[in-house]
Amino acid sequence: MKSEIDSMSENQVWDLVDPPESIVPIGNKWVFKRKIGADGKVEIYKVRLVAKGYRQRQGVNYEETFSPVAMLKSIRIMLVIAAHYDYEVWQMDVKTTFLNGYIEEDIFMDQPRDFESKDKSKVCKLKRSIYGLRQASRSWNRRFDEAIKSFGFIKNEDEPCVYKKASGSMNAFLVLYMDDILLIDVDDRNSIFGYIFTCNGGAVSWKSSKQEATVDSTTEVEYIVASDATKEAIWIRKFVTELGVIPSISSPIELYCDNTGAIAQAKEPRSHKKTKHIKRRYHIIMEIIGRCDVSGQKVASADNVADPLTKVMTQQQIDKHLEKMGLRYCT
Repeated sequence: MKSEIDSMSENQVWDLVDPPESIVPIGNKWVFKRKIGADGKVEIYKVRLVAKGYRQRQGVNYEETFSPVAMLKSIRIMLVIAAHYDYEVWQMDVKTTFLNGYIEEDIFMDQPRDFESKDKSKVCKLKRSIYGLRQASRSWNRRFDEAIKSFGFIKNEDEPCVYKKASGSMNAFLVLYMDDILLIDVDDRNSIFGYIFTCNGGAVSWKSSKQEATVDSTTEVEYIVASDATKEAIWIRKFVTELGVIPSISSPIELYCDNTGAIAQAKEPRSHKKTKHIKRRYHIIMEIIGRCDVSGQKVASADNVADPLTKVMTQQQIDKHLEKMGLRYCT
């Protein structure tokens, strides 16, 4: 606890002031955690001072809370590029991350328990973010963005957490990532669809999900999946193109599908009683293929690498597809 308070003091997180009239300071609490090692024993005891951000009111002591985070597919693409060009890869961690973000709003907080000053009537006026504040992540991201740009890094237009700095023939890329995972499961009878993108022999982006609505045929399922995959292909194309290190990205991205009807519908729009009810938003694939950003190709079902994402398969079949995804068993 003392180490946490010392860190707050070093970063000048707050000033002690007299409580303003008609202002109720937000509370805080100490959150304790144990880090368990691989042997099941406690490696370290950790503690964090956390503000009770749920007491904040929008428009009073916070406005925007959104903060971007690098998508995992972006990180995988960057690692594939690093492996292909033999780039050096460095990973680092920012300690007490949120304490680096400046607070623009007036936020008052009670003094931390067991570390009150002699004048207990004082309250903490926050100058920097602390964990628990609704705008903490946004404040940190805003300061990081300003700092890294001052060193000549340029933000990627399609991935706001990827930065690039070019110096002659040398390129430096920086990816900002914070982990936050939410798992959701909904029980329904809708079809499961999936797609996977590979780059330099390794999987970089994939999706396995349920259709938002029940469909009537496999052609419709495959057509909708192809449409979603096409939009993903366009994002990958734009992201990689802006990185400026893969010249072949100027060629159409090959999109493989094992349903002949879906490919025909995408390449040559036709009115048919079995497909005319498909929502208009899925027909974007026709426009994208028409301008040669993506090339629709037929692939045999046995060679469809995305099949393990949508159906039950034998171990032998799975192993075959894993190899094409760039995955290997550890020996």
